[in-house]
Amino acid sequence: MAASFPNPSASDDNSQLTQLYDSEHYTAYTEDLEFMWRWTIYHDQKLVQEGCSLTLDASRRAVNHVLAFFNIATRQH
Repeated sequence: MAASFPNPSASDDNSQLTQLYDSEHYTAYTEDLEFMWRWTIYHDQKLVQEGCSLTLDASRRAVNHVLAFFNIATRQH
């Protein structure tokens, strides 16, 4: 079963999502779970990678690292 693409405005469940990256094909989000930050990367609205980090900054670095592995240039926010 394919993971669904998050829509931060769709429900309160996604209200804690922070968008880390957005391009034509890739989007990345992170969510503060209070004990860790869960991040997800989507390609054309399909989940391609997820992970966790201890801080928001570490989530940004992890997402940038994965996107670099996918050979996707990232923009700093």
